[in-house]
Amino acid sequence: MKSSRIEHRAIDYIPESERHGVARSLFFVWFAANTSITAVVTGALFVILGNSALWAIPAVIIGNVLGGFVTALHSAQGPKLGVPQMIQSRAQFGYYGAILPLVLSLIIYLGFYATGLVLGGQAIGDLLGIPVQAGSAIFALLSTTLAIFGYRYIHKFSKVATALSAAVFVVLFIRVLTAPDAAVLVQQTDFAIGPFVLGISLAASWQLTFGPYIADYSRYLPANTPQRATMGWTFAGSVLGGSLAMILGALGAAIGGSNFNTNQVGYLANLGAQFAWLVLLAVICGKLTGNTLSTYGGFMSLATIVTAITRREIITGKARTAYIVLISAAALSIALAATDNFLGAFTNFLLFLLYFMTPWSAINLVDFYFVRKEKYNVGALFQPDGEYGRINWIAIAAYAAGILIQIPFMNSPLYVGPVAEWLGGAEIAWLIGLVVSGGIYYLFAPVRKTLPHSTSPAADGQQDAAALIRPHL
Repeated sequence: MKSSRIEHRAIDYIPESERHGVARSLFFVWFAANTSITAVVTGALFVILGNSALWAIPAVIIGNVLGGFVTALHSAQGPKLGVPQMIQSRAQFGYYGAILPLVLSLIIYLGFYATGLVLGGQAIGDLLGIPVQAGSAIFALLSTTLAIFGYRYIHKFSKVATALSAAVFVVLFIRVLTAPDAAVLVQQTDFAIGPFVLGISLAASWQLTFGPYIADYSRYLPANTPQRATMGWTFAGSVLGGSLAMILGALGAAIGGSNFNTNQVGYLANLGAQFAWLVLLAVICGKLTGNTLSTYGGFMSLATIVTAITRREIITGKARTAYIVLISAAALSIALAATDNFLGAFTNFLLFLLYFMTPWSAINLVDFYFVRKEKYNVGALFQPDGEYGRINWIAIAAYAAGILIQIPFMNSPLYVGPVAEWLGGAEIAWLIGLVVSGGIYYLFAPVRKTLPHSTSPAADGQQDAAALIRPHL
């Protein structure tokens, strides 16, 4: 019987018989997701916060490399465990304790989806000559459709988006660097340590907030896929794509000024001159990739939360579609309400995510690489009374400590900590949170960390997780 074009799996384990693909496909997914108009806007913030365009470039690269390295480490978890990224948190936080980071990840998905709808709506509005709100609604429909078709089609579409974005970015860089006002870039060489370090943190934040996404798009790869290839292709696509987009944004903000800040999509389209429609199409495709990842990950986080609370593990095809539609509807509502003052709201959003995301990432990675040494009982992830328990208070405490320790180092529009003020606005809170949460979890993790665990869902007498929660169409 011919298999359905629509993906039928949700949060369940992917058996080896269904694994497919090669690690280099991850380059296209993460390059396309990072070369989006949202990343361009993030690059513009470097200049808006006080950096010159030239000093913004090294800040962009350093931040993307640091954050990209951490998130790439998550990529190896997909082939090894064969389950979505956030459901892995049950091994660290416990079956019910994982609801805490799952709710956080759901906020991340909705936030990035909503901000993407604002900018994607601008692009569709300019391309079709319709209001931005209508463009956002169309964009939400496209994201929803691609997410419903699922994993295979997300990978396929990302290759198209990568080719288009790469070509258009080359043209836009040429146009920016040959613009009449481009000479001003060389003249602006002032350096300030506070905005520079804050810029690094913004770029790192962009990469680190992809942490909850990463393994979702490598979990179908064969279990014997080399870790170096999985992490390397993820790192290359993320860092190269994010750096190019942010540098373009910084240059555009420095040269375009208020014209860029008022309408980023329109400014880029005007740079394309007679190829403005192609620029808009590239913006749409690039942002559609990122938005689809948020839709797809959002539905899996929501499904994981709901199934934990209700103990109804089977996710039917109709339920899967309903989750995706619900996520899209919520994000569209936020986008339509948040169109005004977008840049300010987005800055606050990125900084907020950074403070709460790094402690989870540290705990997850320390557990995978150093505590359990990549050995897991996958079947127990789906059992409230399994070996990972209901709530792991050690992980909760390490997570809380990682957040609280950052407060004196915070630099956000809502609060500036005394240490950040003493450092002239430099932002290093995320580094502190990363070290503290990971260190506490490693030191106080249970003694059983040295015992061997199997990654097979049927090991140790556990029921086959793939059969337990397999979606039914």
